[in-house]
Formats: sequence, structure tokens, C-alpha cells
Amino acid sequence: MNKTKIIILTVLMTFFAYHLYPAMIANESGRGFQPGNPLTANLVNDIATINQYVIEGGGYYLKSDSDFLLFLNKVEMAGLNGLNYDEALRIVNSAVDNLEKARATYFKLTILADATPYDLAVQAQLVSFDYKGFQEGKGFNPIVFKAVEGFLSKGDIRGVYHKLYDDVSRILSRLYRVKAGLEKSELTAISYLWDIHQHYADSIFFGQYVAAVFSEIK
Repeated sequence: MNKTKIIILTVLMTFFAYHLYPAMIANESGRGFQPGNPLTANLVNDIATINQYVIEGGGYYLKSDSDFLLFLNKVEMAGLNGLNYDEALRIVNSAVDNLEKARATYFKLTILADATPYDLAVQAQLVSFDYKGFQEGKGFNPIVFKAVEGFLSKGDIRGVYHKLYDDVSRILSRLYRVKAGLEKSELTAISYLWDIHQHYADSIFFGQYVAAVFSEIK
């Protein structure tokens, strides 16, 4: 097998590896960009790398959300058993650590996406997509889905990535406050925890709806 065929095969295997499991947060959106040219000396495939960052960022984001839900469980049960502040702090530290990793990954994603041309065929699909019918048929939250439509109906995939980065940054700043309180054996106001939970939920649903649109148009 000659060198050119090996390069093409390698790129195709990488491309399909990131399309086997469409999942939760903006998955498959990398198809909206032009792939790197496998016939050049530069073997980097931008679509595969974008999808890698999407998957990694989503994984860290969901793990952080899971950590925070576990923390909320401890807060809920504190009404019966009291709150173990050391345990609560360990859980929040994990939520913070995973969200910091998500933010770093989304930062790399925005940089790469900003430098990668869009695929015009996918852009046309996004612009002509029936967002209203899709939202109603799936029963998606209309307010969150309207934000998705605001980006994708203009083909603004980069804007989706920047929003995810901004969402993570805002939640992280709030988690730092919770962490600081726990370090002093103080629990942040419940209304503040509600606010963080709402931000996680809205942002993750946003990413899920983006993934659903891309799954629909493939």
C-alpha cells in the first residue's frame, strides 16, 4: 500500500471513530467544518480534532455536573444527618477540577474552530433546517432550543463553542464561591446552589439539542 493510501485510510479511520457514538453535548458538530487535506504533509485532520475536543469537553462537563448533583444530594440529606463538610469539599473539588478541564478543552476547541473553514454544504443544511417543527416534535424546552436556533440557523457553529466556554466559565466562578465557603465549614445559600444547578441544566440541554440537530441532518 503506498503512502498516499495509508494517509487517506488513517484519516478516514480517525474520522469515523469520532462518529460512532453521537452523545450529549454538541456531538457531531465537527462535521460542519472542512477536514484537513490528507494529501498534504500536514496530517492533522481538523474535523477529528474538533470532535475530539467536543467529546473530551463534554465528558469533563458531564462529570462535573454529576459531582455537583452528588454534592446537592449531600446537602439534601443534611436535613436528616447534618453535613460532613470534609466530604462535601472533596466532592466540590472534583466538580471544580472537572470543570476546569472542560474549560481548558473548550478553549482549545474555540481556537481551532475559529481557524477552520466551514463546510458550505452543512452550512446550507443548518440554514434551511426546520427548527420549529423539530423542537415541537421532540418536545424540547422551547427557550433553550431558541438559543440553539439562534446560532445554528445562521450556521454559527463557532458561536456554539464559545457559548459552551462562557457557560463553563460562569459556572466555575460560582463553584469557587461554594468551595471557599466549605473550606470555612460554611454552606453557601441554597438559592445560590439552585442558581448553579439551573446553569448546569440549561447549558447541558443546550449542548444536547445541538447534538440532536446534527444527528438529524447527517
